[in-house]
Amino acid sequence: MYDPSSGYTQINDMNPGISPYPAGLFWTIALPPQSVVANPGAGKAVYKATNVEIRNFVDFNESLSGQPGDPATVSFEVHWSGVGQRLNIHSEDANFGAEFVRGRAQMEWSAVVGDYHFKSDPLATSSSDFAEMGTMRNGTFFPRQ
Repeated sequence: MYDPSSGYTQINDMNPGISPYPAGLFWTIALPPQSVVANPGAGKAVYKATNVEIRNFVDFNESLSGQPGDPATVSFEVHWSGVGQRLNIHSEDANFGAEFVRGRAQMEWSAVVGDYHFKSDPLATSSSDFAEMGTMRNGTFFPRQ
């Protein structure tokens, strides 16, 4: 989040951090499997989580520093729908393959940091300029033909 009154200085950077620090996963945490319900071929998916424990840092640089940050929680719900363009990508050289469906998405989001509460407008009022869902395989999970 940025403060427009101060030339858009960053004032919050909410993320799960790096675990284990310093060479672990960057901004990635496991969520329960029931957080996602998806049928990419039909162009439908829902990703939902409530009160996910993360950390709040002053800015991006602090989030990379190994500092502990402050406790925070986030909740979100994202809905993808529609079938627009379909993309199939297969690269043996890059060990990468994917099938994507472009459509639309809507999202609502909230966070709590100490006494501060942040909340987006409701899901039904949101829109997207670009949304994509799909499946991909890479590395050892990439099927060679």
